[in-house]
Amino acid sequence: MRIQFLEDIKHKIGQYVFQRDLKLNKRIKSVSNLDDSKSIGILFDATTKEQIIEIKPLVDYFFGMKKEVKAFGYVNSKNFDECHIPKLQYDFFNLKDLNWYYKPQNDYIKNFVKKEYDILINLSDSNCIPIKYLVASSVARFKVGKFEEGYDIYDLMIKLDKKEDSMARLISEIAKYLKIINK
Repeated sequence: MRIQFLEDIKHKIGQYVFQRDLKLNKRIKSVSNLDDSKSIGILFDATTKEQIIEIKPLVDYFFGMKKEVKAFGYVNSKNFDECHIPKLQYDFFNLKDLNWYYKPQNDYIKNFVKKEYDILINLSDSNCIPIKYLVASSVARFKVGKFEEGYDIYDLMIKLDKKEDSMARLISEIAKYLKIINK
C-alpha cells in the first residue's frame, strides 16, 4: 500500500515535470518525408531480445536508404543483457539512467535529445514514461508515433484498429506514410 502511494507520487511529479518540459521545448517544426530526410531517430522498448529483433527491419530499411539512423532503446531493468551491447545504429539506456521520478538523465541521452533529427519515430506507447520524456524533450523537427487519446506531442500520429495493433503493423504504417507524405 505504501509503495503504491510512493509510486503514485512519483508519477504525478513526473507528469508535472513532463508537461513543463513540453512547454519549454523550443524546436523548429518541419514536415519531412522519407526522401527529403537525412537523419532519423527511433525510440523503442528494448527490454527483450525479441523487441530488438522486431525493429531491426525498420532500422535496416532506413540504413539501406542511406539515412543516418539511430535506434535508442529503453531497457526496463537495472542490468543489460548481451543483446543490449551498443552497435553502430543502436544504443540503450535502462533504469539506472533514470532519476527518482523516471526522467532519463545522462550524457548520451542528452545528446540524443539535442540532435535535430529530421524525423523522430516513437514505437512504444505512452505507458513507457522514460520514452515519453525523450519524445517531449527532443528537438527533432518531425515527430511520429502511435495515436493515443490525450497524447499531443506528435506531428503525425498513426491510428491502428485494435485487431491490427501490433509492432509490425505500426512499423509498416509509419514507413508507408513517411514515404507518401508531401511537404
